Amino acid sequence: MSEAGPRGEDRTLFGDGRYPDTGPLAVLARLAFLGAALAIVITVFLPRWMIPQFVRSHYLEHFAAFYVATLFGLAAMPRTHLRRIGTGYLLFALLLEATHLLAGAHLWPLVDNWVADMGGMAAAFAPVVIERFRRRFPRRAPPAAQP
Repeated sequence: MSEAGPRGEDRTLFGDGRYPDTGPLAVLARLAFLGAALAIVITVFLPRWMIPQFVRSHYLEHFAAFYVATLFGLAAMPRTHLRRIGTGYLLFALLLEATHLLAGAHLWPLVDNWVADMGGMAAAFAPVVIERFRRRFPRRAPPAAQP
């Protein structure tokens, strides 16, 4: 059962129809994307003692932050090519880690942080890429019932 909007759009959450750009979930996705990006930027510039530790591993925190931010970015930019979104996040992470170099940090821990960031991003992209791959194969018709 689909719920049609004023212009015939399918407004159900899991429907196959078009979803309006101004629908509540589309707006929420954009706000969540901006919030996640802002949270990452603020966290980078806060002193380490002010940042709450969610897990024991610093690298898992980097992984989780970019995993969540990438998921929100993918939801917020449904028409943008995946390569463009991935390149944007790659440069975003690189820029944030490079700011630590200006403060005198050593290079190799920053490379490890960046790799953890990219791991989170890759984990978020994986289901999207796999689903696009699966859509390239036509569905088989169910076998005809025999009398």
